[in-house]
Amino acid sequence: AGDFAAYRADTGEQVWSTPVQTGVIAAPMTYQVGGDQYVAVLVGWGGNYALFGGGLPGNNQRNISRVLTFKLNGSANLPPLSAQKPSVLDPPPATASAGTVAQGRHLFGRHCAICHGVDAVSGGLVPDLRYSRLLGNDGWYSVVLGGALKDQGMVSFAQDLNRKQVSAIRAYIIGEANAAKAAAARSGAR
Repeated sequence: AGDFAAYRADTGEQVWSTPVQTGVIAAPMTYQVGGDQYVAVLVGWGGNYALFGGGLPGNNQRNISRVLTFKLNGSANLPPLSAQKPSVLDPPPATASAGTVAQGRHLFGRHCAICHGVDAVSGGLVPDLRYSRLLGNDGWYSVVLGGALKDQGMVSFAQDLNRKQVSAIRAYIIGEANAAKAAAARSGAR
């Protein structure tokens, strides 16, 4: 929920809480240095949950991974979050056949969903491909087949997929992006 809280062991009463600006998924630990007690906790989405996506409740939240350490009776605060530029869904038109989209959905599920999320909805740790500016140009192939973003963690799939298959995956994502854009327009019209 984005808060780190302490509770009394005997009653369960909350005695302290502070916002940590991201999810808390690790157990805290405590230690003493020079007679001062500290509590440290790892915050930020990690593991498979951060990748899974697919519209899970609470997912698609901003990820700020870090170790936070609190000193008992300390008074420091986290710096405010910088404004996050909103993403804009601006996909190319969906023009592929239903068969191509179905093939793309299958291939996406097999090769891409583990990182980019179920139903092409990212968990927030890696890019949500529905927002990719590469959906409408050949840069898509440079990344997926050519490894243009390997230094950022996106490996080439040239040994596993051919251009036709990568085109089908792109067609599936374009369809999902257009569906999300239409859903957002409908909800904004209410």
